[in-house]
Amino acid sequence: MPNVYKLVAAPHLLPAGDFKGHLETITFIAASENETHKWWAVNVGTFEKDFTKIVSPELAQNIMYRLRQGEIVEFPNRYELAEVKGKFGGNYMD
Repeated sequence: MPNVYKLVAAPHLLPAGDFKGHLETITFIAASENETHKWWAVNVGTFEKDFTKIVSPELAQNIMYRLRQGEIVEFPNRYELAEVKGKFGGNYMD
């Protein structure tokens, strides 16, 4: 049986300048009882659509609202790593 992971998204908002407060990147942390994976993705305008692969459109919209406010968000449910790692935004692995 494959490992399942709790998924957390931690936003990085730009701290200064003309785009202060803009959601620049999100760090994703997938944790199981035995291991943790961490990666980040650049905001290319597709996060909300991408999140609908694992949550409802309404929940994806709510998650994005919270991330834009600077809130760290835990996704509902548990996911296989292949369902989530590298699947959101402009992908960059850590």
